[in-house]
Amino acid sequence: MVDLLKKYIENKIQLTKFELISVSANLAAKLISLFVVALFVMVVVISVNFAIAYFIGQYYNNTALGFAIIGGVYLFFFVIYYVFAKDKIGAKVKDYVVRIAMGAQEDLTND
Repeated sequence: MVDLLKKYIENKIQLTKFELISVSANLAAKLISLFVVALFVMVVVISVNFAIAYFIGQYYNNTALGFAIIGGVYLFFFVIYYVFAKDKIGAKVKDYVVRIAMGAQEDLTND
């Protein structure tokens, strides 16, 4: 009886390890996919910002002024984000990660 109980506990621990690995793998896969999409979006946004900065620079005959204006716009958005939205967005990211992990956990228990 004791041997069966030990074996059951060992199996339960092993199952928990496998579930944790599966949840971690699903979480990592979704986060990496999200990171790759964000990376592509950043490249597009940076390219568009360069084009806008050059356009503004051409308009005012001063390329540095175009880049300074674009930099000022981003500084403004950063200050607004930092003052008003930093904690809210951080909480949403945490909620998203937990939802992904819980969804992976549910997928394991439903299979």
